Amino acid sequence: MKKSLLLLTFACFLFAGNQLSFAQKAVSKDNTTIKNTNDAAKNDALKVINLLKRETKVSSDQKNEIYEVFVVVNKKKSAIENITDAAEQKAKLTKLHEFTNEQLQKVLTSEQFALYTKKMTAH
Repeated sequence: MKKSLLLLTFACFLFAGNQLSFAQKAVSKDNTTIKNTNDAAKNDALKVINLLKRETKVSSDQKNEIYEVFVVVNKKKSAIENITDAAEQKAKLTKLHEFTNEQLQKVLTSEQFALYTKKMTAH
């Protein structure tokens, strides 16, 4: 009886340890940074689309145009991140933020853009 209980306990610990090792591998994959700018642009565009989609309708043309805006923005942002001077980098990021707003204002309706700016300032 003791041997079977000991064997059962050992098997449970072996199973649990095996499960933990797989879980750690999965977590390490999730923690990798996204190097592909298209993926980053897609994520940024989806954030804006989902933000707007909750309260207003976003057309498929608008979705594509928002994605294109963020492709351009992320290319510029990756170039800005290579700047070593902090003051220059901050100035460029401010200009990039203004550029992003200008481009989104062209794509979105006035109601959608007002909602976007309201939601973004809340974050």
